[in-house]
Amino acid sequence: MDEYPNLQKRKDGTAANHQSWNIENIRDGLEYFSELNGHYPNCSEFNHFDYLPSTKTAERKFGGMVQLRKTLSLSGPMHFGSGESRSQTAIQGDARAKQYEKDFFDFLTSKIPEVRVHEHKIIRPSGLCCDFFIYTEDTWGIVLDLFYAKDIRSAMINVNLKLKKYCAVQFPVFLIIVGNNHITQSEIESLCNKRKSIIPEQIQVLTEATFKSNLETYLKC
Repeated sequence: MDEYPNLQKRKDGTAANHQSWNIENIRDGLEYFSELNGHYPNCSEFNHFDYLPSTKTAERKFGGMVQLRKTLSLSGPMHFGSGESRSQTAIQGDARAKQYEKDFFDFLTSKIPEVRVHEHKIIRPSGLCCDFFIYTEDTWGIVLDLFYAKDIRSAMINVNLKLKKYCAVQFPVFLIIVGNNHITQSEIESLCNKRKSIIPEQIQVLTEATFKSNLETYLKC
């Protein structure tokens, strides 16, 4: 994160905290979000991103979200969910994600009976929604979370965010990088091994090719 020298993370991981926010760390938080997601956040995304304050804090300190946008004067089109270019970016990103999911569903159902493959299943009791849940037994299965990353650095940033989401899930979880065959499994494993905190045993980070080539093994987890 060297290119974001002022990046600040919420101290308690929630929007309700009392740390100091200024225009510099908010700008870096917005740019960081944009790098991860390909667009600047709307109000809901702003509230739920760990490297930005709540919208209430932004409004209180900077006179409202519109004024904050004007103050920041970020390069490019409108930033927080309005404007033709922003809309097109969101549409393209959504279309890409849907295509990845469709292609993955087609692959899964070519290898596994469709009745065992559930899209966007809610995992209870945590209430998490995953991209796919594959039943391996009547009450057991594996969780798949697909995501695109433009490079290995962005991939690991996404992994760090997703680890918090899935760390308490009891099923085997596979975080799968799709849409970029330039990222290798060896790169992923090298960076995962260098982490200060160990990735939970039930979670694996894989390339799309690795998962697909070892599907039968993973179904036995």
